[in-house]
Amino acid sequence: MLLFKRVGSAFRGIEGREWALLALETFGVVAGILIAFELNEWASSRNDAARHDMLMERLFEEAGLDVSFIRAMRDLLTENLVREKTFAAALGNGQCPSDDQFQALTTVSRYPAISAPTSVYQELMGAGGLSSIERRDVRDSLALFHTNLSWTQKQVDFFRDAKVVPIEDADIRMRARLEPAADEPEVVTFNRQALCGDQKFQNKVVSATRNHMVFVSYFEETLKDAINMCVKLGDSLGKACEPKWGGPLKGDDAKFAAQTLKKMRKEKAEN
Repeated sequence: MLLFKRVGSAFRGIEGREWALLALETFGVVAGILIAFELNEWASSRNDAARHDMLMERLFEEAGLDVSFIRAMRDLLTENLVREKTFAAALGNGQCPSDDQFQALTTVSRYPAISAPTSVYQELMGAGGLSSIERRDVRDSLALFHTNLSWTQKQVDFFRDAKVVPIEDADIRMRARLEPAADEPEVVTFNRQALCGDQKFQNKVVSATRNHMVFVSYFEETLKDAINMCVKLGDSLGKACEPKWGGPLKGDDAKFAAQTLKKMRKEKAEN
């Protein structure tokens, strides 16, 4: 009781002006704490935004590499496929292709892996996922590319397991020799006359070529997904999709990119 009386007496001894000063001091302390919290939140948000902007820049660079990697493999496969289709068509028409055309047999059963850089995308997924990207069309393009890339990679295994080999290495109608100094050290020659008269061999060539046509189409579609992603990511950053490796988009690839950009801007204007 004595303690409470002393405290009460002390409070009664404080004048009105002192109460005002105490209130001002208390207000200043509280305001300072609140301002400090706000500044800390602002700084944290600014740092997060800066990190996200940097991540988006890196993601755009990776998209350009994705386009370059898949385009290079698509172009190589397409070049081989042209020879393979010419060879298969000639056999089907009763012709016996030349020695050079027979070289199509060295590629018609090859199914290279489809690969593209994805480390920045994985980093994004581990740092908040696609929800951190404001534009829905950009999010959708990223999800579409990486989903289809994963699906296509699985198809490679399927084609490898089910591949048709028109002529086996042990077949005496084929002869391989090594030329170490050549760009392509394995040189393969074929007994054209014996093979051209073999209907079973011709049937295998047709099946193998048809499978390669389907396989290459998967690369073509995956490349379109990569270009779509690159164009939309670039637009969100005010940049154009111009891969640094392998040169800018050309031909049908450039047309597809232009169509994608036109359609995207039309949809944005309507919304």
